[in-house]
Amino acid sequence: MCMPTSKKSGASTAKLSNMVTSVGDASSSSSTILANNAYNNNTRPSKEDTRHIKAVTSTHSDYHRNTNHDLLWFIGPAIICQLLGTPIYAIYAIGIARIVSTRLTLTLHYHFFDKDNYLNKLPQKQLEREGDDYLVGTLLHMYAQIPLQLLFPAMFFSDTNVIGASAYRTLLAHILLVEPLYYAAHRWLHLPENMKAMHGFHHLSISTLPSTSLVQNFHEHFVYVAVFGPAFLAPFLVFWEMHWTIIGAYLVLFDLINAYGHMNIKYRHPIFTSKYSPFQYLFYTPEFHLGHHAFFRANYALFMPMWDHMFGTWRAYQKTDTDNLLPAKQQDFVFIGHNAGLAHFLTCPEWNIYAAYGPFRTFKYLPYSVEFLFCNLIGAFCRTVMSAYTCSRYMINDKLIGRVICICRTPIDYINPKRYSLVNRDIVKLIKSQYMAYGTQCYGLGNLNKMKQVNDGGQLISDMVKADPYLKDKGIRVWTGDTMTAASVYHQLIDLPGFDRIESIFFVGANGKIGNAVCKQLLDSFPNLKIKIYSLSHTLDHPNVTYTSDLGDLLNHKVVVLGKQLSLRKYAKALAPARGASSKKAEMTPYKCRLILDYTVPYIPIDLSGFMNIEHHQIAVLETSPNTSNFLKGHFDIGFGLQQHQIYPCHAGCIINTLYERDTDEVGEICVDDMMTMWKRGQELGLTNRPLKL
Repeated sequence: MCMPTSKKSGASTAKLSNMVTSVGDASSSSSTILANNAYNNNTRPSKEDTRHIKAVTSTHSDYHRNTNHDLLWFIGPAIICQLLGTPIYAIYAIGIARIVSTRLTLTLHYHFFDKDNYLNKLPQKQLEREGDDYLVGTLLHMYAQIPLQLLFPAMFFSDTNVIGASAYRTLLAHILLVEPLYYAAHRWLHLPENMKAMHGFHHLSISTLPSTSLVQNFHEHFVYVAVFGPAFLAPFLVFWEMHWTIIGAYLVLFDLINAYGHMNIKYRHPIFTSKYSPFQYLFYTPEFHLGHHAFFRANYALFMPMWDHMFGTWRAYQKTDTDNLLPAKQQDFVFIGHNAGLAHFLTCPEWNIYAAYGPFRTFKYLPYSVEFLFCNLIGAFCRTVMSAYTCSRYMINDKLIGRVICICRTPIDYINPKRYSLVNRDIVKLIKSQYMAYGTQCYGLGNLNKMKQVNDGGQLISDMVKADPYLKDKGIRVWTGDTMTAASVYHQLIDLPGFDRIESIFFVGANGKIGNAVCKQLLDSFPNLKIKIYSLSHTLDHPNVTYTSDLGDLLNHKVVVLGKQLSLRKYAKALAPARGASSKKAEMTPYKCRLILDYTVPYIPIDLSGFMNIEHHQIAVLETSPNTSNFLKGHFDIGFGLQQHQIYPCHAGCIINTLYERDTDEVGEICVDDMMTMWKRGQELGLTNRPLKL
């Protein structure tokens, strides 16, 4: 359905000119710290506080660790222990307990704090770095335990009747030895030369996560082994008894309390903040340690701020970003998603925050039938406890709130026609529940939730809403966002160098509503362009349009557009006759194809081995401009298989409809006349097609 002419368009456009503002980049620099929304005028670091940051950045910011052999490193202690004849159960019980507690802390932190805090953006670069390094310390401690078990077996395997006494002695050793040792070592690490060589790696994380507490420079881990070891080594050397369960409990509890200090939350109960309370000096709050990350030369203590009070390095700090959040009950738009396979589960931030950005991981050796069966079982279990899952919250244009919510449906539900009615029922049920809870009127349909087979491109959902006795008069609007997707694909094509000189293109999926709209716009803008469509059905009647059932014909066209997912075997079979020909000289190459542009979701690379001259690229991905526009803030980009600050145009199109207060549904066929309007609005909001690296 085409958009009606709106009297608000001019006013809205005028408003857009006032949206542009400068915000801090997500890199680790002094400008970032000064721009970070967690600081206010009273707690803003001075130039003196931040003067070492640039030097640190030049040393550590490009670091990347190879994680391909981490499983072997984890198995290593078992092999060594077998060779040396020392028990392995204590090592692995402690190591696994630490890993599980760390991941559980990350899950709870994201679910209860980060997911709804759209002002505290999780930087992709930080997540990639911390994901590579947060388990290094745990692995090193596993290896360090091996020689200790050999030298001092009684330190781990004394009688169980010493557990109580060992716990008490370990607590005393921590308070009397570890706390002052850590304070001294931490100040030493902040000397410029040590900061540059080691500790600066930890301070690259400006907006901290619980796992930031475990992310250190490799050499710095040995400093901490020396600092924390006396907690159980000193009591053992005095009494010659200790038990591995106390060592394990100490390390797990240490990790949890350390993670608490990096949680990036505010907790201000008077028992911890009043100057008359002893707990202000005996136990820290997250803001105490966040102040250390802000000021660099303050709040050095581990868990007991008394050492900073004693040596004059304590500074008050208050986290302020959550003070400016819009009310939790505000929800102006909901994008309705779904599960896309086992790989999609791995990108769920609660399960794996480190995979929140970037492409979906694939299961190359697992047939789709098996993968989808597993997903179906997981989906069935989820539906026993919930009908939908609430994902991240984000901010639109500094005044509206959007959210992603997924119904508990997996790929089999969209393959089996008998389940289509169940999918549509769940979508309408979600719409009703969100309207009742938040008054939300605007809804977007994600990928499979708007399939033609399932609900005629969203038309059936629109009809069901209008027929529902409760929803029919509530002003509910249902959008697919496909107009923006068609506009994105069209502009990605015409922006190709020399596209106006291309004689023909090959199109797979041109009979779909997006492909159909793109073809119509191309034929109108380029009268001489010829389009060959791979399909058995003829839906476009135009003298420049021809059809073929031979997929291999794509090799005869310089540009190929893919808008429909086909089996990778079909491509392999179609390309087999010419595979390897690209190794010949250019003038002898028997095919014309150079570029395959793919807007299918999810994007699955085609095997082009043997075709050195053909490139396969994903298109129809938009980039936001966080440094020049406040259009979107928060985690709108998490779990979609995209990089940070990227968004699918269908999602963006629905958000634009919300912002411009569109009062009609956008379902069924695409109105070609609306494509340019949507594109212009997107550009005004700072949206651009992701550049192709040709």
